[in-house]
Amino acid sequence: MRAKSLYVAFSVLLMAILACNAPSGRATPDLAGTITAQALLLNAPTGTPAGTPTTSLSATPSVPEISVTSNTNCRTGPSTSFDLVFTLNPGQTETLVGKDTADNYWIINNPAGGTCWLWGMNAVVTGNTSGLPEYPPPTRPTPKFTKTPKPTNTPKPTTAASLPPAAELPPAPPGNLSVKTLCTIEKGTTPKWIEHITLTWQDNAVNETGYKIYKNSSLFASVGPNSTQYSTSMSYPPGIAGIVTYDVFAVSSFNDGGSSTRPSVNVAECH
Repeated sequence: MRAKSLYVAFSVLLMAILACNAPSGRATPDLAGTITAQALLLNAPTGTPAGTPTTSLSATPSVPEISVTSNTNCRTGPSTSFDLVFTLNPGQTETLVGKDTADNYWIINNPAGGTCWLWGMNAVVTGNTSGLPEYPPPTRPTPKFTKTPKPTNTPKPTTAASLPPAAELPPAPPGNLSVKTLCTIEKGTTPKWIEHITLTWQDNAVNETGYKIYKNSSLFASVGPNSTQYSTSMSYPPGIAGIVTYDVFAVSSFNDGGSSTRPSVNVAECH
């Protein structure tokens, strides 16, 4: 700035000297105008001309963030076998804390606490992710096995009104009837046997009201629908050595339409 001021002062002094020495009556060269123009040019502001548009650069986020283009589930690990934590919707933005490059998953903060794994298929990531740590995939959860429902009998197609309603048809009989026994002796003045009996069967019916248990062709007890076993105990004095006595137990299903056939099993008395 000081050099410019000295130059301007010198230019003005030179112009004054030339004016004094110029011959009278002749046109003087426009040297003074030239020097004045140069002085004005040197004193002109050097900043950006008014009206010139300026360009500003938007800053890149210092913390990498993620959003999605469609609803995406965030889980406890990198596959659908892991539990769902929450669903990230378009318009939401979450902070990235890690990555699983091999499986194409991003690890984000869970708003409710902790972290979860977000699939990168529909992800939009902003910021520098080179410094994010690689997360090792957690152990896959053990599949939960569910009990297979028992098969139901497929009814045969019939013409309309050819059979009564299904509730009035006798149910299917039980299958695989078997028995387990346990003998204990009760000591006393007159010892006697205590026999614990457990009958088991397969529930094949789909419209039963219950099951009837028979002993030696007489109704002995009954149980409700979907039952598959019945237990009882009997006591009797010791029998004659070498002679085995049997009781015959049978089971049938029943409803308002009647009873099924009775599979039976022989139960030897204790001796």
